[in-house]
Amino acid sequence: MSVYEAILTLEPSMIDLLLSKGYMRSSVQRDLTIYKFYMNERISLGYLQARTNTAEKFFTSEETVARIIQRMK
Repeated sequence: MSVYEAILTLEPSMIDLLLSKGYMRSSVQRDLTIYKFYMNERISLGYLQARTNTAEKFFTSEETVARIIQRMK
């Protein structure tokens, strides 16, 4: 099970609790959104183009997108 899948199994109230207690980074919700977009792009494009499109969509660098992808695996 990937980190992405594990987080998705949590109830939203549990995620909020983990965030408020400092057990999860505050950017985890943004990272989930970015990873989901990347995975949808990956279906029809190669991984490099999907990463570029994701970086442009969320106004961030490709390096940041790559780190998010690595964390979610």
